[in-house]
Amino acid sequence: MTSQTADPAAAQQWDAHASDYARLFSPLTGHVARGMVALVEGRLPPAARILDIACGPGDLAVAAAELCARQKGGSVLATDISPEMVALTKQALAPIDTETQCEVRDGQSLGLESGSFDAAFSCFGIFLFPDRLAGWRAAADALKPGGFFVTSVWRGPEVNELASVQMTPLMAALPSRLTEALPRPSWADITTPEGLIAEVTSAAPLSDPETHILDATLALPTPSAMWRGMVGNPVAGALIAQCNAEERQAIERAVLEAFEDRSGGPDRPFTLNASCHVLIARRI
Repeated sequence: MTSQTADPAAAQQWDAHASDYARLFSPLTGHVARGMVALVEGRLPPAARILDIACGPGDLAVAAAELCARQKGGSVLATDISPEMVALTKQALAPIDTETQCEVRDGQSLGLESGSFDAAFSCFGIFLFPDRLAGWRAAADALKPGGFFVTSVWRGPEVNELASVQMTPLMAALPSRLTEALPRPSWADITTPEGLIAEVTSAAPLSDPETHILDATLALPTPSAMWRGMVGNPVAGALIAQCNAEERQAIERAVLEAFEDRSGGPDRPFTLNASCHVLIARRI
């Protein structure tokens, strides 16, 4: 049984981005996902029941399922608001010999039985929810007492090229009517360990928080591949979509020029260092 999505438009946006996300960004997010699982692997019980919230194309779910397969026990439930993401995850999990399920569910209101899981993960998922607090609460509610909640959030642009190199030329190229009206992004409050811990533990019954830094490199074949990923992403893409055709063309030229200057040409590989915080906490 699946829950109804609270925002069909958001589901459609992530559906449209699913294949590009899997092709362009899964090598990066998959590295982080494996690290997230490793950080708690030694503390999980045998045959653990594991929940993946906002599973995307399945990077975390695959890492969790591989753990269950190695331990010859346990199960994984992967959920996402996007049916296309869920389909990609189901495909990725098919070769792994362990119990898995993939379901369309809204991470802000999962509709799962309380206290059902030994661990709940969200790899770059809940921090983008329209109602993050509901996401933290839903994750905690799904956990057994003492169960682990593990989530990843990008660090700020001052220490994270993935953010700064993309957003600096984009913000410079956007029309002033958009940049002047932009509020401070709410996720800026949780790019530090202190901010992330404070928000999560005040919103949900979670204790014993710890944070870890995980770094990785995003490697793409060309600057235009990075541009395609930006345009398709519902976060950056939402800003670009507010522009008319002439403005979009000017933005594309400006951003691609900046990317090509960095990479050394339009046919050169494009790499970015990426850095995130991983929060681990336990259900009270």
